[in-house]
Amino acid sequence: MVAFALEKGALAVAILILAKILGAPDYGRLTLAQGMVNTAQIFIILGAGTILARYIPAMLEESFQRAVEVVNLCALMILATASAFIFAGIAGSATITTGVLGLPAQSSVIYWILVWVVLAAVHGLLFTIMLSLEEGRVLGIVSLASALALVVVVPLAAARWGFHGAVVALAATNGLKALLLLRFYVRLLALRGVNFWIPARRSDLPLLLSFGVPVFLSSALWAPTMWLAQIILKHSSPTGLASVGVFGFCNNILGLVILMSSITNRAAFPILSSLKARGDRGETRKFIISILAIQVAAAIAVGTPLAFFAPQIMAAMGPDFVGGAAVLLVMVAAGLCISGQQPLINLLLVNDKASVNLIGMAIWSASLLSIAFVFVNMGALGIAIGVLAAAIIKGLYVSSAILLGHRRGELSI
Repeated sequence: MVAFALEKGALAVAILILAKILGAPDYGRLTLAQGMVNTAQIFIILGAGTILARYIPAMLEESFQRAVEVVNLCALMILATASAFIFAGIAGSATITTGVLGLPAQSSVIYWILVWVVLAAVHGLLFTIMLSLEEGRVLGIVSLASALALVVVVPLAAARWGFHGAVVALAATNGLKALLLLRFYVRLLALRGVNFWIPARRSDLPLLLSFGVPVFLSSALWAPTMWLAQIILKHSSPTGLASVGVFGFCNNILGLVILMSSITNRAAFPILSSLKARGDRGETRKFIISILAIQVAAAIAVGTPLAFFAPQIMAAMGPDFVGGAAVLLVMVAAGLCISGQQPLINLLLVNDKASVNLIGMAIWSASLLSIAFVFVNMGALGIAIGVLAAAIIKGLYVSSAILLGHRRGELSI
């Protein structure tokens, strides 16, 4: 949890500084680039992160080697998807550069974004592996190094080279994290006497289909939906990229509201998987209740002062952000609604109800895009209203699905 807090906190600080340095138009480009990275990662990882967090704790009950076999199965899949992504990205580089980022076709920034995507995917996978193997100290060391790079190197690069410098620095930071985690992982395998190149079992392939596909599809709806909403905003709102910049900044503020949720969820899912593997229903129930209480209380504690000082926060970012206080207020409210939902989703996942979560994500995606399209003339505020409404609708669906499943005896709570 501390490791993830360092990483998320440093990213939040860096993002806030970048808004001040770049201004709304270039910050809008960075928001779109960040959306591309988040979206593309999903199609590279294909749900492998959640598969590992779900099944490594269970496989460790058998042996350490068994867990590594599952890791290598996911690694082979990601090697194939990353290679395909790189070729596709190079082929469509000019279209993305001009059509999405609004830069000259000869700009090299798109190639750095491709590097950023692959390194971020590798880092995320390795982070999940080390977390599931309970190597918390290692994660703390790596996260401290990356936090220092984020709050020092990235803003300096942006101040010197603008949007291009920020993208290069973010790609380099993810590369640093991936290299450090890989080094520690190889060392851990050597200490346990397990071969790094141990082949994956073909009998584990059904995990990629029965569990991995619904998880991937659920993830494949989230980031692309947010990105498409921003594209709608860029092309249809009165102020274009400036509106995207305002929304992107407020969306990162929402990230602060749900920061405790993000931290605890990342650490809690492997724990929940372990409790499920041991069949400890009583401890599972107590764990879910405690995580929910912590997340909601933390969101209220962080969101209240942010809402109170919304006008001052937006004015401090510069003239392009003045007048965005209403957007910030709505996004803070959305953060309060989102907080506490992920433990319920994790409960569905450990009970192998990934398809239920997929339906919830489809409802969320359709709601957000529909509302964003209707209210896009309101600029960033229209998209923020869509985020809030979609969060409420999804929360109601997930809660209802869990209660119904419990009554039917399909969920062990």
